[in-house]
Amino acid sequence: MATIRKSGQGWQALIRKKDYLGPKTKTFPSKSQAQLWANAVESSLQISTQLTDRAPKIFQEAIDLYVQGPLQSHRSGHNEQYPLQAMANHWIGGVLISELSIRHLALWRDERLLKVKPNTVMRELRIVRVLLDWARDELGCDLKSNPARALKVRGASDARFPFITPKQKQQLLLELAKSKNPNHKRLTQLALTTGMRRCELLAMKWTDLDLTRGLVHLNRKDCAAQGLSSSHRLVPLSPKSVALLKHYPQTSANVIELSIGAARHGFDRARKAAGLTELRFHDLRHIAISSMWADGMNALQISEASGHKDLSMLMRYSHYALGYGG
Repeated sequence: MATIRKSGQGWQALIRKKDYLGPKTKTFPSKSQAQLWANAVESSLQISTQLTDRAPKIFQEAIDLYVQGPLQSHRSGHNEQYPLQAMANHWIGGVLISELSIRHLALWRDERLLKVKPNTVMRELRIVRVLLDWARDELGCDLKSNPARALKVRGASDARFPFITPKQKQQLLLELAKSKNPNHKRLTQLALTTGMRRCELLAMKWTDLDLTRGLVHLNRKDCAAQGLSSSHRLVPLSPKSVALLKHYPQTSANVIELSIGAARHGFDRARKAAGLTELRFHDLRHIAISSMWADGMNALQISEASGHKDLSMLMRYSHYALGYGG
């Protein structure tokens, strides 16, 4: 049984289990929070985490099944896996699913906010929402409602208003050109002229291109949810992107010969060197789509190029008032 005692202006929970390898003590603002954490840790030590055919009893089991199952077919599954594994190894992973409440998730949220930004917590919370819905609907977990859907994260905002000046763009490309692999610069150049996602550009092959007609057949098998018709689409290429592609050497099957990890590392290094610390690669998609508006393209033409089927989503990526162009 854990010990809960007063400690300064807070309350300290002390775990006395010898087989517990995590933090033995933790201090919380209130006694109820300390007790909540202690109960969750002790529950994880009492219940076997061995996976069987039965419905998962603790949160960690549901996470493991989700990572091994549905997450494998998600477009961003490799990115979602890391926060889920961290949660599985966290004290919250030992909470009984039948007892999982918004109080547990609120405590987890507050701990995460001490380490990362609100938007990061919000993204992780969205993953948990989908996971718990799946565990309830597909695995038959004893979960009457999804507590993650009621939890809020103060300070989180989905609004992205990426802006890059011509000088900053030039500096970014200059830093990318310093890389030994010229594909780092080519990847960013194409992202800025096509508005395609990084995974789409990395999966694009020379055989997918028809530069005479200015078209590319995108097959997102390696980066989109499998089995969906939306994983294939025919995309018009802008004159700028066609001109770039005609100058790239065809030395391999892929247009851009880079791994996902190398592409991410190369771009991060270049943006930091260019002083664009807040810029993300996905922001290039915002910038490219905004440039299309500035070049006089209409919503139908832009949606064909970007792949957005919903006008409201397209408008989230469109910042035409900034006057992008060139």
